[in-house]
Amino acid sequence: MRQGNAYTLIFLTAVALAASLVLAMSSQLLKERQVLLQQADMKRNILIAAGFMECYADADEHRREMDAGVCTDVHLYYEQHMRAILLDHRGAAVNEPDTRPELIDPAREAEKPVEKRRFPVFLRVDTIKGKDTVTAYCIPIYGKGLWSSLYGYLALEPDLNTVKGLTFYRQGETPGLGAEIQSRWFQEEFKGKKILDAKGNLVSITVLKGKVELASPLAAHQVDGISGATLTTKGVTELLMNSLSMYEPYFTMIRRGGSGHGRR
Repeated sequence: MRQGNAYTLIFLTAVALAASLVLAMSSQLLKERQVLLQQADMKRNILIAAGFMECYADADEHRREMDAGVCTDVHLYYEQHMRAILLDHRGAAVNEPDTRPELIDPAREAEKPVEKRRFPVFLRVDTIKGKDTVTAYCIPIYGKGLWSSLYGYLALEPDLNTVKGLTFYRQGETPGLGAEIQSRWFQEEFKGKKILDAKGNLVSITVLKGKVELASPLAAHQVDGISGATLTTKGVTELLMNSLSMYEPYFTMIRRGGSGHGRR
C-alpha cells in the first residue's frame, strides 16, 4: 500500500511538472501574438475615438464585423491614418524610438517621478487639398471607477475644444450599471461637447446624475448620467478632468499657433 501511494504521488508530481512545462512553453510561444493582439486592440480604440466609424463596434458587433472582414487589418489602417508622438510633463515632444506610445500604461506612468513621465498623443492625419492636415488629437484617459480602473481614449477636434469621440475599452464595473460606460449610447453622448468655457479655461465634461437640461448654459459641458451608477460616472468626470489637465500645456501651445506634431 505504501509503495502504491508513493507511486501515485510521484506520478501526479510528474504530470503536474509536465503540465507546467507545457503551459510555460505555450505562454512563451504565444507572447508575441498576445502583444500583437494588445496593440491591435489599443489601435482599434484609438481609431474609434478619432472618428473612424467603420471600426466602431460594441463587443458583440466587433466579433460580427471581424467575421465579415470589416477593418480586419487594424495595424495597417492605423499606420495609414494616425501619427503618434510622445510628450514630457511640460508638453514638449520627446524622441524615444524604442517606446510604443499605444502600449504606455497611464497608471504606471503616474507612479514615475514627474520629469520621467511620458504622455502619448495620437494625431489623425488626413490629406486635404493635397496637404497632410491634423483633424483630431487623441489622448489616453485613465482613472478609478467604483470597483475598477477605467481606461479609454478621448479625441478632440482641431480646435482642441470640441470632443470628436470617446471610448472606454477596459473596466470592471457592475454589468448593466457602471459597465454601461463602455456602451455605444453613453460614448456617443460626448460627441460635440466642449472642454473649455467662454474664457478659454479648462472645465472638462461632467457626467450628471440625471439628464442634461438643454437650455442650461452648462449643457455644452455635460452629458446624461447612468441610472444606478453614480460613483462610476463620478469617476468618469474626475478622470476626464485629470487626464485633460495633464495635456493642457501641449494643447495650449497648439492653440497659440505652435505645431507640436513631431515627425511621422
